[in-house]
Amino acid sequence: MPGDSLPDGDTHHRGAYYADPNDENAPFCYYRVSKAFAVIDGRRMPLWLEVEQSDVVSTPAWGSRVELVKGVPRIVSLGFETRHGFALGREVKTSDFQVIRPVIYDFYAVFCAEIGTDGEPIYRRNDDAANRRIADFLEQRRTGRQRLKTPDYQRAAQIYRENFDGTPTQAVGEAFGVRLRQAGNIVAECRRRGFLPPTKQGRKKA
Repeated sequence: MPGDSLPDGDTHHRGAYYADPNDENAPFCYYRVSKAFAVIDGRRMPLWLEVEQSDVVSTPAWGSRVELVKGVPRIVSLGFETRHGFALGREVKTSDFQVIRPVIYDFYAVFCAEIGTDGEPIYRRNDDAANRRIADFLEQRRTGRQRLKTPDYQRAAQIYRENFDGTPTQAVGEAFGVRLRQAGNIVAECRRRGFLPPTKQGRKKA
């Protein structure tokens, strides 16, 4: 979560984000985050975030900017720099780009919040369940795919059975707003969970 504060600007907050706020030697990033935000599906989301990490001399420093584009957090810039020369550091490698996911799901996510019944944001502290809900929400916004739960698969199985004599997989796809291939994956998961019987020699069963 965000750590030490730095002077704010007119349009943003700034500070340092520590991977472990209880360890002063833990890796950290400097950040600037928009004071303006949007509320989407009951979540408060900043309009933009900039993060920069340069404290690890053995790896290239990196910086990134995330912007909220049509309700979806998108990485609009990402850069690397070997600042201390090759005597201490190294060149940029493909593996360095693995930072892309943490930029969204670690750094941007920490500034998102669910909105409570009083209309105010609920800020999370050591709440793993709330963190997972925010991560799932961001993944759904970015991929367009909804992470289904047991009741969803039960509903999909019921839709499949109700449309068994027609095009059941297509009916599932239409109900969940996904393409036929993804609908087929949902049906397969229904069978794996026992909500639908297994197929035999390619024949559909409900």
